[in-house]
Amino acid sequence: MDTRKNFIHGAVILMAANIISKLLGAVFKIPLTYLLEEEGMAIFNTAFSVYVMILSFTTCGMPLAISRMVAGDLAKNKPGDVRKTICTACLVLGISGLLGSLLLWFGAEFFSLSMKDAKAFFSIRMIAPAVFFVAVGTVFKSYYQGKSNMTPTAVSQVIEAVIKLVAGYGLSVYYAKLSVEYTAAAAIFGVTVGELIATLILWLLWLPDRKRLSGYPSIRPTRTIISDMFSYAVPMLIASGVSSALSLADIAVIRNALTDIRFTPETAEAFLRQYASTTTHFDALLSELRISEAAARWLYGAYSGYALTVFHLPVGMLAALGTSILPIIAGALAVRNRERAGRAIFLCSKFSLLLCLPAALILGRYSAELLHLLFRNTVSARLLSGLAPCLVFIVLSDLFITVQHASGRLIVPFLYSFLGDIIKLILGRFLIRCPELNLSGVVIAANISYFVVLFFNYLAVRRQFGLRLMSLLPKPLCSVGVMWLVLHLVDTPFHILFGNDILALLASLAVGGFSYLLVLIFSGTLTADEIHFFKKG
Repeated sequence: MDTRKNFIHGAVILMAANIISKLLGAVFKIPLTYLLEEEGMAIFNTAFSVYVMILSFTTCGMPLAISRMVAGDLAKNKPGDVRKTICTACLVLGISGLLGSLLLWFGAEFFSLSMKDAKAFFSIRMIAPAVFFVAVGTVFKSYYQGKSNMTPTAVSQVIEAVIKLVAGYGLSVYYAKLSVEYTAAAAIFGVTVGELIATLILWLLWLPDRKRLSGYPSIRPTRTIISDMFSYAVPMLIASGVSSALSLADIAVIRNALTDIRFTPETAEAFLRQYASTTTHFDALLSELRISEAAARWLYGAYSGYALTVFHLPVGMLAALGTSILPIIAGALAVRNRERAGRAIFLCSKFSLLLCLPAALILGRYSAELLHLLFRNTVSARLLSGLAPCLVFIVLSDLFITVQHASGRLIVPFLYSFLGDIIKLILGRFLIRCPELNLSGVVIAANISYFVVLFFNYLAVRRQFGLRLMSLLPKPLCSVGVMWLVLHLVDTPFHILFGNDILALLASLAVGGFSYLLVLIFSGTLTADEIHFFKKG
């Protein structure tokens, strides 16, 4: 394996690709919100949630299994087994993806009714073929991830985002004169087209590698390869199936809990002060003292279409850290170099903290400004601000889950995630029904559940590899504290100086980010030896 394809190289490439693709995704969703508005975005996100659930069933566990097998075979210098693994995986996931697409297509009516949104029927059908394309593309992404070459994945991600933007937005504009369910279906079909092109590109990039690897013999039987894959896939399939079902249940619970709220005249007036200026869906609230189904759809669309869209931007960008470290850990454990695996985990945890803490600060402090800049709509600013701590919890817990998966521990992290999902489901339903909280109850429940998941996964990694997260916290927290202070001091002067909200925001972020970097440098938070560790590959 080319040692130059190291953690930093791979992580930077993937993060750059994630930033570009997420920005393109935002460019896609921003004008889409003007076309679909809250109701259409609720339909779009409902269909996409069903698609994610089916996709998780068809591919779950396979990316991890393939990447881990490729990394292990390369560490043991068995290139012939790598080729056979990829060819076998293509057959297995091709069949699985086809079955998933057929299930989504023919079960569209069932899924839409189960999600309490019959208008999502056409959107579910339009995204159904994407399951097959993603399943096949996953094989090639996992291959490149296993060999720590993130460039093909990055290229495919960017092209996929461009195609989704062009096709999805173009089709939605073309069908904009039709009813909202058809416009949403046209928009989501862009996802299908994007996945098709991305998978085709990955396959073309794989062909030269396949030709080169075909010159080496394989000693591993096909039956053993399939058995190894399913030894990961089956537990992960069960885990993902439960998790996806709980995620869909969470959406249904949110929608139902909103309609279950019983307002008093006082709480209804307080609620109207927050939302009445942006929609007419709550005109009857003072007389009926409850939210209609259409109003609940609008509220969920505001939460999922605006707050969650912005929140998932940094989450998706920072996901590259876990993806990039997996082959390092798998390769080190394959040759029984536990010390190297532990060192990689420690440093990746530090990098994650250094990146997600300032991102969470920006998300929490500038939620209204970011939403206004992207959507000209700040109705969900309070929700986005409340989600900011979840960014830290999710990034770190995903990293620790990846570490456990790379070391062969599958059930334990699933149980912790399951516990978090149950807490979120039960607590969310209880809190949403409080008129004073309404949708803020979702945010409170999310923070508690994600923290629980992080806490238990950290304890598991600590027991296994001796990681001491508390020793990492003081300097990053001090650095982000200085950043907060600088932002607090410059915000008002910059607004007066520039007289433009966007310029003032950009200037504040630039100065705040620079102050953060200065504190990191002068405090010696990241040493030259730590950087050299990953440069060695």
